[in-house]
Amino acid sequence: MTAVETSTEEKSTGEPSKGEFRDVMGRFASGVTVITTNFEGEDLGAAASAVSSLSDEPPSLLICLNVTSTTAQAIVKNGTFAVNVLAEDSAPIAQRFASKAPDKFATIAFERGHADVPLIAGSIAHFECVVDETVRGGTHLVFLARVVRVSSKPGNPLAYFRGSFGRMETAPDAAALHAVRDYVVAAVTDETVPLDAESIAAELEIEVGRTFQALVALTNEGLVRRAGGTFEVEPVPDEVIYDYYAAKLAIEVGAAAQTVGSVEPEQLAELRRLLDETLGFSVDEQFSDPKGWIRANADFHEYLVGLAGSVILTETYKGLQLPSLERRSIKPSTKATTVLHDDHKAIVEGYENGDVELVLRTLAAHNRRPQEMREGDGMV
Repeated sequence: MTAVETSTEEKSTGEPSKGEFRDVMGRFASGVTVITTNFEGEDLGAAASAVSSLSDEPPSLLICLNVTSTTAQAIVKNGTFAVNVLAEDSAPIAQRFASKAPDKFATIAFERGHADVPLIAGSIAHFECVVDETVRGGTHLVFLARVVRVSSKPGNPLAYFRGSFGRMETAPDAAALHAVRDYVVAAVTDETVPLDAESIAAELEIEVGRTFQALVALTNEGLVRRAGGTFEVEPVPDEVIYDYYAAKLAIEVGAAAQTVGSVEPEQLAELRRLLDETLGFSVDEQFSDPKGWIRANADFHEYLVGLAGSVILTETYKGLQLPSLERRSIKPSTKATTVLHDDHKAIVEGYENGDVELVLRTLAAHNRRPQEMREGDGMV
């Protein structure tokens, strides 16, 4: 039998029965999500595999839910929902939301997203959506929606195949790439030191083959250099650092836009305390303690992001590993120019006075400092 032939047993004539259709569709492996929403203060959710990208301009997706689903009926009324992409160890969560349990969120950790929609903790991705159009298709409602906010973290997705949950293998493994990148950024100095794929694989508990693939990918990013059959640390190129700082700015601007003007007095006091702490690590425009400055500066900026009250946002920010980049960039000879302190002071003053424009303007200027201060100057 050739590749394009079909055996007699596999052939089917006429319209398939409901059972036949389900059996054959069950051979299509898919990821598992939980669709969540909030209607009049009640949290609702349903497991779903019928989720698909629709467009990237504007960012849009579609989901399908049974018309009898209370989650679907709530989305019809409120027009908002979130897609939570479950991690490979989340089968119990999928089973709970596939059931008719009276309070599905009773044992589920989550935080609030757009329109108070629950975002399930531990998910590898969240898509927060607003419905543009609803279409009836047989027994299901199809929601076409714009994606208004996204977030993600490394990890493998939960898969569903022929009625069972399992792990979906990826090649190359994005989670391995994230882990190896973090290792290189956080644990390696600028000195020329060979990177051993087997040692890294053992430490990170990743397959050697995937570790090797990740190191190859990092050569394209400029973080490491390939020397024959080995890899070496490459000094961090400016363009790589600037890319990390662009991500830093996006997160800080988003947090500031949500929080300036609504921060509690005790939070403002802590912010000023952290500011004062950063001022104690420079003398005559030189860092008296570079490591101390990096630590204090990280505490200051992480606290700014933390004011938004989002665990996901804070963890994403920490995942940039900015202190590690700075440890590879700031030396005892690096200038601690006063403009860095002035930026921090202006940010705190903006928070204290509820002046969001001042904070956003200063954050943008602060983000440009690495490009303005070239070799030998500070980067924060």
